[in-house]
Amino acid sequence: MATNQYFTSNYDAFNAEQELIHQLNIEHTKIMGIDLKYLPRTLVNFNELYGEDPNSAFNSAIVLEFYIKSYQGFISNPIIAKVGLEIPESLIISCSRRRFTETVTETISEISRPREGDLIYIPYPVDERKRVFEISFVNQNENFSTLGERYTWEITCTAFKFNGEEFNTGDSDIDLLDDKYYTVQLLLNPSVGIFNINDIITQSNGFTGKVINYENNIVTISDAKNSYDLSLPLSNGVVSKTINKLFNPTSNNTNDNKVINDKKPFIVTTIETNDFRDW
Repeated sequence: MATNQYFTSNYDAFNAEQELIHQLNIEHTKIMGIDLKYLPRTLVNFNELYGEDPNSAFNSAIVLEFYIKSYQGFISNPIIAKVGLEIPESLIISCSRRRFTETVTETISEISRPREGDLIYIPYPVDERKRVFEISFVNQNENFSTLGERYTWEITCTAFKFNGEEFNTGDSDIDLLDDKYYTVQLLLNPSVGIFNINDIITQSNGFTGKVINYENNIVTISDAKNSYDLSLPLSNGVVSKTINKLFNPTSNNTNDNKVINDKKPFIVTTIETNDFRDW
C-alpha cells in the first residue's frame, strides 16, 4: 500500500509541511527539555600519532535546550576496556538542528553540528555533583528524513574523564571544574603510619580527595577537590602526614612519549598495501 495521497510524505514535501515539523520539534524540546551548556573543545597540541590532544581547552559555554531521551547510570551495557570490564555511564539527548545553528553555529561559525569530543555540562546535581558528559557519537539521520528533511541531532554521550584540560569559559562553575576533579601525586615526609587505598584525606583549607595508591611515601590522590596546600598536613582522620613536595618523576628518555612522537614518521605508514592479505 502506498503512502497517503493527501500528504506529500516522500522526499519532496512542501516547505510548509517541513516548517511545521521544525516548529513542533522546537516547541516540544522547549517544553519537555532542559537547558544544558555546550562546551566546544579547542585543540591546543593535537598529537597525530595518538589521535588526541592531552592539552585541549574549553573556552566557551553555550546554553541550549536539549531533550533527554535516555540516561543510563552505571547499569548500561558493559564493555571490555583496556583494563578489564567497564560499565560506562551514558546519556542520549537530542536537540533541534535549527536551534543548534541559531545558537552554536552563530557563535562559532566552524561548528556546523555537535562534534564528537565536545562536552555537555549539566548544571543540575545528578548525583553528589554536577555532571559533565563527552559527546561520543552524533546520529545525523534520526527519524530517517521525515517528509524529506532532517530536524534533530541525536547525541550519545559518556561521562567525561578529566585529564588536565583547561576551562576558561567565563562561567565560574565550569571554570572551577579543572580545580575540583583531578589527580595529583604528592611526596610525603617519612613518618609513622600509612594511608590506605580508598582513604578520604583532607586538609584544613578544604582540600579533599581519595587515595588510589600509596607507595614509598608517594600518595596518589584522585577525585581531588579544591586546591592543595604544600604547607598543610594531609589527614585521613587517624594518620597525619606532612608534604615534602609535588611528586614529579624523573623522565626516562627510553620511555618518553617525545621519542615516539619524534619517530612518528617512521612508525606510521600511509601505504595501503595489506601485508596480511590472503595470497
